[in-house]
Amino acid sequence: MQLEAKLEGALYPQRSIFQGLVASKSKEVATIQKDIDNLDATRAEEKEEFEEKVAEHNEAAQIITEARRMFEGLVEGFLQKSSKVTLKKEGLSLIQKHLHDAQHRVHKFKHRKSYGSLFKIFATITNGAQAVADQNGVQRIIDLANALLEKIQDSLDLERSAEDARIAAYKKARKLLTITIQNAQTVLANLQVELASTEDAIERTETALENTQQRIANLSEERADRWNVCEQAAADYANERETRDADRQTISQCLGIVNAQLRTLREQLALRLAAGDQI
Repeated sequence: MQLEAKLEGALYPQRSIFQGLVASKSKEVATIQKDIDNLDATRAEEKEEFEEKVAEHNEAAQIITEARRMFEGLVEGFLQKSSKVTLKKEGLSLIQKHLHDAQHRVHKFKHRKSYGSLFKIFATITNGAQAVADQNGVQRIIDLANALLEKIQDSLDLERSAEDARIAAYKKARKLLTITIQNAQTVLANLQVELASTEDAIERTETALENTQQRIANLSEERADRWNVCEQAAADYANERETRDADRQTISQCLGIVNAQLRTLREQLALRLAAGDQI
């Protein structure tokens, strides 16, 4: 049948092909989306790590800045009077305590634990300060603080530069993945339309085939009914014919008897007439 040939030879194979293509392209889209999600997750981690590093740099700079301020405050006002200044033990103790506390604060750092050694060195230099120091010695300690702050700023600048590079690489990679997934989604959408169209065609063809088969079944049943009617009519006709043939045979036999009797009667009449009998 033409409809069956259309289903088996074209529509069913076509549907199988589109189903395979849709499944494959759906998997591809899911894989690309997973890559995008992983890329976003990595960027979020990088951003969080960068912010932690910035916070650690800022905290370290704050610690050094505060130590410098405390040291400058300790000697402020004396440098104008003499090249020799008296460093109060109470002031030195406060600076040393500040740097000692800073070493403990560094323990919570995730990325710049080395700053602990930096604060330790600075504290050691401060501990070595004499009860009496000249102006150059005081300035060297302040210059050391400034140098440490510059190192911290240089390190932070490097971190910012690295972060900028990571952001640029992320944006580029995500743009490419976005273009790729958009193209894949477009192809997938078209394949899904083709698959839906093929399934609609299959449904229509199957319905037409079912209707055709039902009509054939109905016609076959009707034909069988008519055949049965015809067979019954033929049987009835045959029975009626046999009955009529029997009746004709009876009539024929009766006519034969009558004719025989008439012949006998005519012969007798002829003999009587020949004998001169009056009839």
